[in-house]
Amino acid sequence: MSYSTMAHALISYVECHLESFDLKKMSDSFGFSEIYLRELFLKNVNMPIKQYCRRRRLIISAFKILHSDKKIIDIALECGFSNHESYTRAFQKVFGMSPSKFRTDRPLMGRKQLDVGVFGLEQLTIKEKRSDAVMRQDKDNTILYGIQKIGWGAYDSHTVFPICVKAVSEYLGEDVSYAYIMAATGAAFRLVWNRASWDLSNIDMFHTLGESNEIYQYGAKALGREFSFLGRDEKTTKEEFTDYMKSNIAKGYPVIALGIIGPPEPCIVAGYESAGDILVGWNFFQNDSEFASTVDFMDNGYFRCDAWWENADTQAAMCIGSVTEEPYGDKEIIKMAAAIMEAREEGSYAKGIRAYGAWKDMLLDEKWFENGTGFDEMFSKLLVQNDAMVCIGDGRKWGAGFFEELSEKKGSEEKKICLKIAEHFKNVSNLSGEMMSLVGDWSNTENMLQNLANRSVREQLSKLIESAEYEDTKAYEQIKMLLERI
Repeated sequence: MSYSTMAHALISYVECHLESFDLKKMSDSFGFSEIYLRELFLKNVNMPIKQYCRRRRLIISAFKILHSDKKIIDIALECGFSNHESYTRAFQKVFGMSPSKFRTDRPLMGRKQLDVGVFGLEQLTIKEKRSDAVMRQDKDNTILYGIQKIGWGAYDSHTVFPICVKAVSEYLGEDVSYAYIMAATGAAFRLVWNRASWDLSNIDMFHTLGESNEIYQYGAKALGREFSFLGRDEKTTKEEFTDYMKSNIAKGYPVIALGIIGPPEPCIVAGYESAGDILVGWNFFQNDSEFASTVDFMDNGYFRCDAWWENADTQAAMCIGSVTEEPYGDKEIIKMAAAIMEAREEGSYAKGIRAYGAWKDMLLDEKWFENGTGFDEMFSKLLVQNDAMVCIGDGRKWGAGFFEELSEKKGSEEKKICLKIAEHFKNVSNLSGEMMSLVGDWSNTENMLQNLANRSVREQLSKLIESAEYEDTKAYEQIKMLLERI
């Protein structure tokens, strides 16, 4: 094994086992004695292995201090420190300040190349621009360690694409709120309903504005970062997809892909092995037995998948890259919010505020709920109903958060408008919660199906939808008023 290959292997192992590092297990894995492994690590990495692990755990803890609300002592214990005093001393030695001051001052943290083909979190001095990048690349294996795990409920949200954008943005050193990400991607303001059918794709980001993949770029623009996109059609080859992902990941940039494992929902590709035949990362369906039969796992939790191209739902890949320009401002986000919420029809899709009427009409149209409707058909309707409730419940909650944050930067009149918008959005989110209570919870699917089939329940749902439409309309009017003032 060459010098560079050995360094790669040693660093990769430690990065993958930081939270539960055990020298004996590492020596067993490499087939070396602990004494020889220590010598080998020092020779190849120029730092004693225990010192390296301690420093890397401190780096991870600093990242958690910035991007979570956990108590500092709880973070210290999670990262392997036995008490607050020893943790604070060690933290001060590495970062030159206490953990609490670090949380207040919020220095830059993000990804840095640790070795050829290995990236991890570090303290940064600047956000890297394209011209700053000098990367030693590995064409066969590159892993980006330290990306926040994604899943349902991450960041207290259930909206998939913004969750991925937030995790990637943190890894790249951005320090913006999740409410900002929800607003910047447009996810906080959307609602779409297909009048032609109970359409499981209603909530796809693709439908948010025009029928276009352009919607995916706005999160990157709000961060002032480069964005690229590769879609899959009948002419796209696996080699094209592989080269696209490798070229970005080899420079330290995670890829957000649609599919890889299971449905065409966004996920994060955090690395590749075997020249791209195997992809690793985080996916919302990686532990779902229905989809994960071809998946195994790295010790840090990343999936490993070698059948990603054979999955027909692997439909696109995109990358938020280097800093290229100033982020677009709050006014651009508010303009986008108004465009998304505007009542309009596009083909069979009712969008923005008009979607409420289409949703209500289909709930009250008995042709969709006639006797004899099969289980599969009713279950699909339940999923569509649930998607719509989650869309406005989660979206408007974070939309309210965005306008509350914005209010702190505005003068008295604009502040009042922002807070009114936030109040209307909170009302929509609360109404979504009332709808969910009427339908029931997923611990009793049969009861949920019966409720949705019940005309009386659907009439109650329709009244709540009307109320949500009213609140969203008021919020939209206030958004247009705010645009006139800024």
